[in-house]
Amino acid sequence: MEVRVSVVRKIGLFALLLFFFTGVALQAQEYVMVSPEKSDGVYTLLKRYGLPASRETIARFWALNEDLIRGGKYLRLGFDYQLPIYKIYYDGKSIQTSLGITDRALAQRIELYNQKLVTTGVQKSPYKSSREFWVPADWMPESRVAAEPASFKIFGPRYQSVEQTDQALKGCIIYLDPGHGGPDPGAMGLRGRDRLYEDEYAYDITLRLARRLLEHGAGVYMLVQDEDDGIRDEAILKYDDHEYYLGHVPIAKDQLRRLSDRADIVNGLFDRYKKRARMQLMVTIHLDSRSRGQRIDIFYYYQANSAASKQLARTLLAKVDEKYALNQPGRGYEGSISTRDLHMLSQTKPTAVYIELGNIKNKKDQDRFIIADNRQAVANWLCEGVIDFTRQGGEERR
Repeated sequence: MEVRVSVVRKIGLFALLLFFFTGVALQAQEYVMVSPEKSDGVYTLLKRYGLPASRETIARFWALNEDLIRGGKYLRLGFDYQLPIYKIYYDGKSIQTSLGITDRALAQRIELYNQKLVTTGVQKSPYKSSREFWVPADWMPESRVAAEPASFKIFGPRYQSVEQTDQALKGCIIYLDPGHGGPDPGAMGLRGRDRLYEDEYAYDITLRLARRLLEHGAGVYMLVQDEDDGIRDEAILKYDDHEYYLGHVPIAKDQLRRLSDRADIVNGLFDRYKKRARMQLMVTIHLDSRSRGQRIDIFYYYQANSAASKQLARTLLAKVDEKYALNQPGRGYEGSISTRDLHMLSQTKPTAVYIELGNIKNKKDQDRFIIADNRQAVANWLCEGVIDFTRQGGEERR
């Protein structure tokens, strides 16, 4: 559960806007986009960015930009072209860990390449301060760039391989915010002698949702991460306080700071992608805490004065309702939507929905959390709901 706070602490965004390529990276590579100058040909453009004007590189350039070929392979002013160079987000540790590689020679080669780009004025600042470095595409093994399923260690050994099934969410950036974490376990319930912790179950379901969204081509940011806990199939999820924010930023003990940190991360990334993303959404996942006898179905809070947020909540509710009717005929579903003045709704820029998955103290609701297949079903249904919303053409909040 979350309370509304009015204090927003402005923190250094560069310390937070870290995006990992493997391990905790949840998006396929993004190409460098450039607009040619008046005197540019393909040869001079590639040379400026440190690429060889070889037959292979030129062929790859045109393959990336085939939609801009009109009557011949020449550059057109006023259009943005993709270069065969990947943009990788620096994890604050090293190039090797950012890429998930062990090849030190390749990492050194990449570092020298980026240093040269700064020296020649192509890049404005070193990657350690900009938190972004570039890698010529032909330097990367093909298995790293889509010839094989992507590998994300954050999901754990059993689930780390992710194969894209379609591109239903291509161009969509989705921020996933599992509630609590670090020094804050959130709500707690009992199952026999075992204690259930909100942050552990919210995190597991959010990971499962992230994996499904990736399968459909979305770019995904997990705001809270834990290197120790991938997707887990046990009923009782062991508690730890090892979670941290994106970029290995510690989760503060102070609640006001925790919430403002999360909002700052999301808003900084939203601004970064607002001109490029097809759509940006945020899903916050919590478990509620009420009296033991009170059973509740999944319910959704939306942003006040946001038609898109309300529609997202309605779409998710409709999908879950549909699935319950199909899988448990006669059960009945009493989920609901409403607005509420919560920090992660009022202080964030993407179209957002805040979800409470049930009462962690109620035994019947607990079955939704402790049974791994049920956790996966919830993630599947939410993913399908997000896809339905994007097909409806939902607009961003601001």
